Amino acid sequence: MKKKLVLTALLLAAALLLCACAAIEENLNLGGGQSSPLEAIPTAQTINGLPAGYDPASEEDDGTFDVTAAYDSYGNIVYAGATPIPIDPVDMPTPTPRPTLTFTMADYTAPNVGLTFKCAAGYVMNETGRNTIVLTEPADQVVDNTPCVITITKTAVNQGFNQVNVKEELKTFLAQLGGGYKTWQTYNAASKKMMGADGYYNNYRGVLEDGTVIRGRVHMVLLSNNTLLTVHVRCDGWYNSDYMKLYDSIHNSIKEIK
Repeated sequence: MKKKLVLTALLLAAALLLCACAAIEENLNLGGGQSSPLEAIPTAQTINGLPAGYDPASEEDDGTFDVTAAYDSYGNIVYAGATPIPIDPVDMPTPTPRPTLTFTMADYTAPNVGLTFKCAAGYVMNETGRNTIVLTEPADQVVDNTPCVITITKTAVNQGFNQVNVKEELKTFLAQLGGGYKTWQTYNAASKKMMGADGYYNNYRGVLEDGTVIRGRVHMVLLSNNTLLTVHVRCDGWYNSDYMKLYDSIHNSIKEIK
């Protein structure tokens, strides 16, 4: 009797085992089996390693610049004088980098304005009047068909003419100058000395009707003898940073003829 009970129990256990195996096999065939513990548990759908809905373009530079900042030709923030003066990076040619202009400085003497200074050698000096001289870049040195022109002027002013008047005169000068351009932009005037005298300067950017970009700087200072001294550098926009070296040379060397 006991042998029959044991045999019956073994048969039931075998039947249960066969049923369990069949169920597991069916479950696997239907793709409903449990994942291997070595497989990664997905947390979000990915495409090429990026989360679903992620836009790679969101990391790219949108090409805009902070209009309150100033940039050089390499995209670095720069400053001019005592006040930040923006320099528009759109004036830099792309994609071919522009060559850097180099200059050999020479001494200039201008008796009609009573001044001496250093500027690029070879510039043609024209004494247009008793109080004005114009330096023009020689034709064989001109880049991009736009010669650099430097104008230095002395103007007598009334007694009592002060720094407020200098700033207003600079503003008026730039407004009149801008009338010859299709688009025109100036910035906040910055205070800066020249020949030991106080004054202001400002940068500008203008676009001519043919699309040529012109950059420039106008610096005015009030001399002690009731004379307003104006130095104006006008140049090709793409080479503005190079031509400003001429302004620096004049600014650092200009003095009265002894």
